Amino acid sequence: MVRIQVSEHRFVEIRRRSLCDNCSVRNCTSFDGSRVTECAGFKPLFLVLLKCRECGRVYDPYQSLRSLDYALCPECNHINKGVAMISFVCRE
Repeated sequence: MVRIQVSEHRFVEIRRRSLCDNCSVRNCTSFDGSRVTECAGFKPLFLVLLKCRECGRVYDPYQSLRSLDYALCPECNHINKGVAMISFVCRE
């Protein structure tokens, strides 16, 4: 599960196991028991749109389940796939 900040005081929790975990469709026939990462019938519980920090494109973070960086759209995440992520740890 990942928490994405969508406004100053509001966060959205996206479950990364499967797109079906985030879907509001009842009695769906798309789920076959495995992990679903793409679905034409996907309907989120509520609409969230983010602006990509790299290219400025507006995208739906629910369609980016495999992303490591949710501040980037799926295309920019795919382009940066070979780039190692660097994390900084500050200790006082």
